[in-house]
Amino acid sequence: MFLAIVGGVAYIYFSGRQAAKIPTPEVVVTKEKPPISDPVKPAANAPESAAVQFLDSPVKAGNNTSITVTTGPDSACTIAVAYGKVISHDSGLSPKTADVHGSVTWSWTVDSTVAPGKYTVKVTCVRNNKTGYVEGYLEVTK
Repeated sequence: MFLAIVGGVAYIYFSGRQAAKIPTPEVVVTKEKPPISDPVKPAANAPESAAVQFLDSPVKAGNNTSITVTTGPDSACTIAVAYGKVISHDSGLSPKTADVHGSVTWSWTVDSTVAPGKYTVKVTCVRNNKTGYVEGYLEVTK
């Protein structure tokens, strides 16, 4: 009887110590990319908006900077940068049209003669006779 009990205990102990077989999940590999849906165009009577997504600031005078604005898709946008009473006429500040996702980016060089300070960057976007406006603040350092 003693041997039967010891044998049973040993059997239970050693049978639980065997590595359990865990089923391996099946891996499915596809070469096709899921389709990317086109952005939804806003209704013609939807209000226009504009928001600063990114502004590279602070920046040293004489260096390049950039701003990215999110607005309505295909909006016509203009930018104005004034350092005090002096309006910048940098070639990177020309009017642009937002892409199909409503993103538009400008890059320009801050004139090396600009004094340190905070300056306003104004962006206006128009779509379907509706206007969106946003201001960003650019800090110039020496």
